[in-house]
Amino acid sequence: MNIFKFEDYRTYLKDYLALEENQSSGKRKSLLASASMSSSYLTQILAGTKHLSSEQAYEMALDMGLTEKETDYFLVLVEIGRAGTVKLRERLIFKMRGLQAESNKVAAKVSISNDRHLTDEQKAIYYSNWIYTAVRNLVPTGQFNSVKEIAAKLDLPEPRVEGVLQFLIDVGLVAKGDAGLKYRQGYTHLDAGNPLIFRHHQNWRQRAIQRMDHYNENHLHYTCPMAISKNLAIQLRKDLLEEIKRLNQSMKEVPEVSYCLNIDLFEY
Repeated sequence: MNIFKFEDYRTYLKDYLALEENQSSGKRKSLLASASMSSSYLTQILAGTKHLSSEQAYEMALDMGLTEKETDYFLVLVEIGRAGTVKLRERLIFKMRGLQAESNKVAAKVSISNDRHLTDEQKAIYYSNWIYTAVRNLVPTGQFNSVKEIAAKLDLPEPRVEGVLQFLIDVGLVAKGDAGLKYRQGYTHLDAGNPLIFRHHQNWRQRAIQRMDHYNENHLHYTCPMAISKNLAIQLRKDLLEEIKRLNQSMKEVPEVSYCLNIDLFEY
């Protein structure tokens, strides 16, 4: 469902709730809980006799997994529905048209092949914080299909996840369709000489330190300062590179969970 094709938020909600997967997953109950609303009140809203408040609309948008721009659009639709004068309604419709036009530009921009490369500007954003790669790698597991679910998993504010997810969609690393979020192949590798590489390493090592407070039997943290021969140091680096290569080649199974592997080998 492309929300930008809808011009009445109630029609969008009806179609959203009519989707088979949403009916089977109890999405109506989920929306009611998120907006602290009774079923009878939602029925009145869908019938056109009542309106959502801005607060209720925002909570529903989070529950439905709308991105930042989709949420802005949904809130404008609610404002249009609640508008009390023709002048205000016309002003809001003008705003709605602008959001639709912007959406079409982005959609055309990210109609890309699987060999998508990020620009230097996009890389600077993508590698500025661990959150971007974390959100992207949660998507293919199929367990996190909304801003609310991702924010809860990563223990982050929902507005922060909204912005990150919108960026990933805008640059074509994540797609959003009727079935929800979809991982898209894209080239995000950093060469060893790229100045962003150290920021990327630092981001995830800091995250590893934070996760030590949540240690469980599936985690592994290993530190081993050592005195060894130069030949062994060279061989150790070679062995680790071979293992990394083997690991990368094995990442063809259907993803189920998101993990981060940090390896540090250096002379001190």
